[in-house]
Amino acid sequence: IHPSSSSTPVPLDPNIPSTSIAIRLLNGSRLVIKVNTCVPVSEIGHHIGTQAGESSYVLTSGYPPRIVEDLSMSIEEAGLMGSQVVLKAV
Repeated sequence: IHPSSSSTPVPLDPNIPSTSIAIRLLNGSRLVIKVNTCVPVSEIGHHIGTQAGESSYVLTSGYPPRIVEDLSMSIEEAGLMGSQVVLKAV
């Protein structure tokens, strides 16, 4: 994901299931976002915006860490509900 491709996050819909995701940014700081479980993984990039700096990055999650490659999958389909996502520079 490249920071310049980020736009405004989709507003949280309180009428459908949601989850919190902890994000470890490239500079080591932590960000917690709340999103609906049906939104695509690419929505994480919209929440991060320019906080990731100018470097391109990939999202990793799980142990051992795996790269989340299909950004069109929903948060639920990608298994990211309640998870921690770590950004890795590319």
